[in-house]
Amino acid sequence: MLSENLGPFFVGFIVLSIYGLGTFEILLIATALTATSIAISIQVLSELGKMQSKEARLILGAAIVDDILAIAILSVVVTMVQSGDSIPQIMDVVLLILKILGLFAVLLIGSVLVIPRILHRERLWRSKGSIEGITTAIFFGIAGIAAYVGLSPIVGAFAAGMAVASTKLIKQVEEYAHKLQFIFAPLFFAIIGAQVDLRGVNLDVLFIAGIIIAIAVLSKLVGCGLPSMLFLKDKTKSMRVGIGMVSRGEVGLIVAGVGVTSGVLSTDVYTSIILMVAVTTIITPIWLKKSYKEKSSSDIVR
Repeated sequence: MLSENLGPFFVGFIVLSIYGLGTFEILLIATALTATSIAISIQVLSELGKMQSKEARLILGAAIVDDILAIAILSVVVTMVQSGDSIPQIMDVVLLILKILGLFAVLLIGSVLVIPRILHRERLWRSKGSIEGITTAIFFGIAGIAAYVGLSPIVGAFAAGMAVASTKLIKQVEEYAHKLQFIFAPLFFAIIGAQVDLRGVNLDVLFIAGIIIAIAVLSKLVGCGLPSMLFLKDKTKSMRVGIGMVSRGEVGLIVAGVGVTSGVLSTDVYTSIILMVAVTTIITPIWLKKSYKEKSSSDIVR
């Protein structure tokens, strides 16, 4: 479902261009709009016992494509920002996209071929915690390689994660990563939150945030919901796919962080993106649960 990424990106780019924001600000906002954080949706589906449903499998499949494309777009935009060209030429953008995708493909294939072979040699690391330590080194190492070749470090971490997922140590690494969240997740959100000045919230900020939120919600509902009709043949289930993809999260925050640290995003626009991420993250689980409850109620009435 390329429409789930291309739709939010191009709709955001066109609408915000009309509004009159700067080129790089528009590109970064559009990139933030492509992101999807399905962790909350998956949690809701698990609680409701719907993880094996067709719509849940479709959300998971779409999320994989979403992650790859969103991260690729982020790398392209970051490279544009670093180059400093005020108006990127179309051919330059096309060549840059091909370069980014090519480097990502090489990085991903290399990770999938090399990392499992390293981690499967458990006999070389008998001491407790060695696998966790080696995995951490691999993540940071691949992220460093990605940054060195001109990609966003998150691309390298993503490739390493996909490689680790193909090993028999995935559960052990997942438990380790879950523990790390207690340290790095609060730190990440604290840094993001510290850069938001709520004293600067005014009508302009709320207006921009309203536009971005509207694009964020409608583009995913239409971009994911309508194509899902081809696979699910059910309007209600297709709508749930769209709802499940609405939430923006960590990637959106990362994009906002890149924009504000590079000086591209103004404080008003940065705050607007944070508000968009917060609103979509709050409404998605409530909306998704409501859609299932309404279906259950209608079945009881029948």
